[in-house]
Amino acid sequence: MTETQAYPDPISQLLAFKEKTTWQDEWIDYQSIFGFTKADVPELIRLTSDEENPIDDDDLENDGSLDLYIHALRALAQIEPETAVNVYLEQLQKFPDDDFLHEEIDGISKRLGAIAIAPFVKALGNTALDNQVRMTAANGLEGIAESYPEFRDACVEPMIAQLRYYQDQDDALINSVLVDNIVHLKGVEAIDLLAEVFANREIDEMLTGSWAAVQVALGVKQASDFSPEDLKPKMPLNLLQLQKTLFELVERQMSIAPVRPVAKGFGGGNKKQKVKNKKKNS
Repeated sequence: MTETQAYPDPISQLLAFKEKTTWQDEWIDYQSIFGFTKADVPELIRLTSDEENPIDDDDLENDGSLDLYIHALRALAQIEPETAVNVYLEQLQKFPDDDFLHEEIDGISKRLGAIAIAPFVKALGNTALDNQVRMTAANGLEGIAESYPEFRDACVEPMIAQLRYYQDQDDALINSVLVDNIVHLKGVEAIDLLAEVFANREIDEMLTGSWAAVQVALGVKQASDFSPEDLKPKMPLNLLQLQKTLFELVERQMSIAPVRPVAKGFGGGNKKQKVKNKKKNS
């Protein structure tokens, strides 16, 4: 492993801290345990972006060493939350397929609250970013609204505004995440827009539920107003088209497949006729 520049105290103490954690765990008080102050912010930032793991260990995944980066990010969030949000989004952009990072959105949104709204809104609207990053930003807004009801409108309005571009999104999954979040936050004010999105099938109902189910979830209709079929989600149009294409290919292959000639002997010919001939000759 490439040798990295040594980290000073108290950062070095964090390097020896190998406690595994998940997004569901409570954050520890890093300032009290390690004595971090604002003076340690630059080194914490360096640690969160250190691509060469500073721990010389052959079994990183099992002993909690990979959790080091999450601990460093959380410590940064407790000391300087505005900086931590930007660092977090930067890391998501660098590693958009890192599930560990995406899961951290829950804790960050709950603990940072209003501080994270503007950065999340900016990330959601940035079409140059990876779609996974944008969807995580939307989930962050939902998390803030759930934890801080007083900021509900500040979180819902940007998601509604972004959903208005539903036909321009290059991934219907973004629309689906936005719809799902708006519905969870009881966004009845977006009812007309939601109806339009569903009518144009620009979503994945396997995630959002059917339009009937959404109206029930929003409280504008009762389940008894719909048939069981109405409440079932429909398959996305792209999957329906794929299914249709596959069926057509199978039918085409069957139509051009050579017909196997009937074998003579060993089961060939008419079985009943064979039996009849056998009786005649006996």
